[in-house]
Amino acid sequence: MNGLNTMETLLKLEISSQTTTYGGIAQTLISVLEKQGVNVETQLKNIEVSEADIRGKDGRVQSRVLQKIWRMAVDKTGNDAFGIDFALSFPPTALHGLGFAWLASDTLKEALYRLVRYYRLIATAGDIVLNDNPDSFSLWYKVPGPKGAAAPASLDAALALFVQMCRITKGDDFSPAKVEMQRKRPSNIEKFTAFFKCEILFDCNENQLHFDRKTLEMPLPGSNPALARVNDQIVMDYLREHDKSDIVAQIRTYIIETLPSGAPSQKAIATQLHMSQRNMQRKLNQHSTSFKKLVDDARKELAEAYLKEGTKSIGEVTYLLGFSEPSNFTRSFKKWTGTTPADFQLRYKA
Repeated sequence: MNGLNTMETLLKLEISSQTTTYGGIAQTLISVLEKQGVNVETQLKNIEVSEADIRGKDGRVQSRVLQKIWRMAVDKTGNDAFGIDFALSFPPTALHGLGFAWLASDTLKEALYRLVRYYRLIATAGDIVLNDNPDSFSLWYKVPGPKGAAAPASLDAALALFVQMCRITKGDDFSPAKVEMQRKRPSNIEKFTAFFKCEILFDCNENQLHFDRKTLEMPLPGSNPALARVNDQIVMDYLREHDKSDIVAQIRTYIIETLPSGAPSQKAIATQLHMSQRNMQRKLNQHSTSFKKLVDDARKELAEAYLKEGTKSIGEVTYLLGFSEPSNFTRSFKKWTGTTPADFQLRYKA
């Protein structure tokens, strides 16, 4: 085996054996297989997947197991648009609190930022980035390893699911502006075209969805900031319990919890995590972030959520975010958003 193939094999093993996916994905996958006439029990035995594998540990399933099932699904159904069928059958409630928070979001942009922030609830492999362009947004689904390391159907399902969630929230006429997919051109191209309703490019270097800016920023009729915040907390509690290896998630959770008591102390949080400040900063540097950035990001997100709710005064929000004076909060908020807290709140009361 040459060096390149050895590296690709190692990357595939890393993707499949050291990462997990939320159980709701596996449950929906099995359900769609059954609806398409597959004898699931028999086929799972054939690929050496047990019932315990499907149940997973603590409600999560190993990516190794899911990748086997994705490939089996396409093989046994002969349906290379299986990922599209999966997305069409997926209930938002199968994404834990993230599904409810998405549905209660103020705009699709806010919903997609929630997806970025809480993606590790869905899967610990890969990452999602929302790029803010002058006239558009692009959602980049980053998958570790070379092309082919993940089953094409699993990538189809992810991109289609993100679009389907937008449609559930916005309406059936919603569509992205363009889609880029790493997978080869499928034989059932008509089903992809009918679902995405836009230009689709295949055999690309990345998996990306491109959206019109105005569409993503348009207010949603079903928004409920208070309900969204409740479910944000449910997701954060879940991640804190089930993603203890993620140092950024842990620090972020501690920051949010300590804000009402004043400006978060880096030393105090490092002590909570049983590490030195220097070691904590080193770990944050490895994730291309810093303690100050995490504090600013948490304050900005919470400030916008509180002000949208409209049930708290600016003075109360100042206290909840750990600022000593309303003037300090106003100055920071204007730096983050380009407007004052009072003007921001007034806009959402109108």
